[in-house]
Parts: sequence; C-alpha cells; structure tokens
Amino acid sequence: MVYNSNIEGIVVFLAIIILIMARRIKSGLNGRRFKMSRIFTMPFIYAILLIFFLGAIGKNVTYIFIVAGLIFPGIIVGFIYGERVKFFEKNSFTYYKRSQFIMVFWLTSYIARIFLYIFYPTNFMANFIVDILLAITLGMIVGESVKLYIKYKEYRSPANENYFEFPEK
Repeated sequence: MVYNSNIEGIVVFLAIIILIMARRIKSGLNGRRFKMSRIFTMPFIYAILLIFFLGAIGKNVTYIFIVAGLIFPGIIVGFIYGERVKFFEKNSFTYYKRSQFIMVFWLTSYIARIFLYIFYPTNFMANFIVDILLAITLGMIVGESVKLYIKYKEYRSPANENYFEFPEK
C-alpha cells in the first residue's frame, strides 16, 4: 500500500474548510449569540489576513493602494446590508442574524480564494483577485459590524425595552 501524505494533507485541509463553512452557514441561518467582542473579531482577523497577503509577497505601493482602496466600497456595501441585521431573545440571551447577502458573498469569495490559492499559487492575476476579494470582504464585514453595533444599541435602548423580535421559522 502506497502512503501519500500530500493527499492526506489535502483531505484534512478540505475537511477544515468545510467545517468552517458549515459553521458560518449554520450561524448565519439560525443566528448566533451576541457578544460585543464577536462583532469586531472577524474584521480584525480579515485585516490581519489582508496585511499578511499584501506584505508576504512584497508587492509595490501602487498595488497595495489599489487593493486597500477596495476596502472602502466594501464598507459602504456592508453598512447598507448591515441594516438587515435582526436581534432576538432565546434562552435569556440576545441573538442576532446577519445579512444573508453578506453571508453568501463571504461564502462565495471564501471558496474562490481557496480555489485560486490552491490551484494558482504563483499566478499574479490569481493573487491579485485573492487580495481584491479579501479587501472587499474585509470592508463588507467592517461595515456590517459597525451597523450591527449601532443596531444593537438601538435594540437595547429604553424605547425598545419591551420589544423583542423573533426569527422567522
């Protein structure tokens, strides 16, 4: 029997990717428990990833400005779609559901980034697309997180004290 560690590594890598995607989809559909720290954890992780990808390959300043400039349109889109966040109470805890559009965009860009990174690791255009997708996704997540924070403050305001919105079934 021939043992191929490359195949085993790929299978483990794909299993981890599938678990991450399944977890994100589940929390996107069912909602997740609200924690203030959770709002800004994902944007922080994406910012680190983008910095890593931009810095690791040693791209020129123009390239970095182009990619970083795409964060701002993403923020606007994230802020707009962040309006769709829903809060609800479950088991005495506050839960929230994020925008389905942002979840679908995240999932699609995540799959595209993994595909491009695996199959075209040295291709400049593929790396550029990966960086663009990371920047736009980072912007969308930042915009949505800011809107989520604002909407949470509104949800917890005294005017909404007796108001609870329950998720659709």
